[in-house]
Amino acid sequence: MKFSKLMEFKADEAGNIDIDELVLHLPNTPLDVIEQFYSDHGRNSQFQEQYENIDISKLKWELVELSYDDIAHTSIFSEFENWSTTCKMKSERVSIDNDWNFIGHNRATVQHWKGNSTWLRSPIMFLSKSNYHLVEGHSRYGCLTGLVNSGIISSKKTHQVWVANV
Repeated sequence: MKFSKLMEFKADEAGNIDIDELVLHLPNTPLDVIEQFYSDHGRNSQFQEQYENIDISKLKWELVELSYDDIAHTSIFSEFENWSTTCKMKSERVSIDNDWNFIGHNRATVQHWKGNSTWLRSPIMFLSKSNYHLVEGHSRYGCLTGLVNSGIISSKKTHQVWVANV
């Protein structure tokens, strides 16, 4: 099933596709990927622009441990680069002011970053010819970049990421 087929699925008022229907059509896909990627963004025009021709029923998702060094040169869709950069800049301020609230997320997310030096939920990436591309998790990736740049988190520390080869 191509990603473009998700446009035919029913969605709620916010544009989210029913998770149970997605599980039925993509039974081998991890629920976390279904929720973050297909349900939340399957009918989003910017995601359709990027991924419409990908056969999502053939993707094999793996939850892997990657360091920032592994993903430092991850590509980001141009429409989302500014947001990721904004999150990076806010996170860089954590070390200057010793205030984790600059991360700008909810309390649980801030506390998780502070206590675990990693994201609360694994972002989603594609891997093509040894190049990573960020699919979902632009805030998380920007936050990690800022915390690594400011020296709060080591670039060698590993983080869980959902990855599928395309």
